[in-house]
Amino acid sequence: MSRRRIAQLLLPAALVAMSAAHSALARGDLLPDKDSCVLKIGPELIYFAGYQPGAAQQKKFCEDAPQSGETIFVFDYAAPELREMKAGFRILLQSDDSEDASSMEAATVASLPPQIYPKGTFSFAHVFTQPGDFIGVVTIDGAAGEHWTARFPFSVGKRRFDISPYYLIAAAGLLAAFLFVSSRSKPAGSRR
Repeated sequence: MSRRRIAQLLLPAALVAMSAAHSALARGDLLPDKDSCVLKIGPELIYFAGYQPGAAQQKKFCEDAPQSGETIFVFDYAAPELREMKAGFRILLQSDDSEDASSMEAATVASLPPQIYPKGTFSFAHVFTQPGDFIGVVTIDGAAGEHWTARFPFSVGKRRFDISPYYLIAAAGLLAAFLFVSSRSKPAGSRR
């Protein structure tokens, strides 16, 4: 098999692998689901969605809020044991993804103190004044000493390609490598 043919086969494979890696990258405790945003917290699942009432397209989001402004997070759990536990929510700046309490406190943008939600649903509204990268942290505390945490990254007011310039650089590098390999594999008599 010629170098050119190998390069032609490797380029699409590399691009597919890059796009798959991008979708799986940094999802935190988010689980893949067709139509829902699902968080795994301890042994349980919590469904959630983010909404922006002022956005041009009022669609729910899991990871990427289309613009800054009013944003509402809605959480729902069906497990009866969660309805007897305290649930809280916190939004952190993504620049500090530390677990220790002082770092979390310093990075906190907004928070909802833990409390019991007997109906299994709670919501939290926050106005994002500027675009950025954030981390949502849901905590569940039980009477028997359970302490479960789920973290999920999300962005506000950023388009997908703004979030990942390294993928564009990698794609350009792969294209350059492909062109280099394919130009070197031409027979000497075919060059002009």
